[in-house]
Amino acid sequence: MAGAAAQHQHIAGQYSPGDELPCADAALLVPLKRSAPYRAIRDRVAQITPIDAWQDAGLHFFVFPLQQVAGGAVDGPPVAVFAMEPHTRELLSAVVVTPRPGIEEAEVTDLLLPGVSYTAPLT
Repeated sequence: MAGAAAQHQHIAGQYSPGDELPCADAALLVPLKRSAPYRAIRDRVAQITPIDAWQDAGLHFFVFPLQQVAGGAVDGPPVAVFAMEPHTRELLSAVVVTPRPGIEEAEVTDLLLPGVSYTAPLT
């Protein structure tokens, strides 16, 4: 799990969204929505269009709001964040980020590595 947390820190540090970044290519939503990680959370997706989409350093990012799990103690709604490589249309990262109540951390669940989750600071 330490490797997954380190990878999150690297991605979060290198590829954080900003208002000045160009929009992600909407054509990548087709292969993204056909991917196994997206299908695994499809029932929880609260909105079928991304609430944020950008590209940075050649990668395209998409954020979808998720419904909260019944009985789950969270501090804000969870989101799914996907990173795609546009030329190969390959999904490089897929995580669910769930804010934890009362602290500035979130639980991050890796959808590409089932069973792997870790905490990360909210930025």
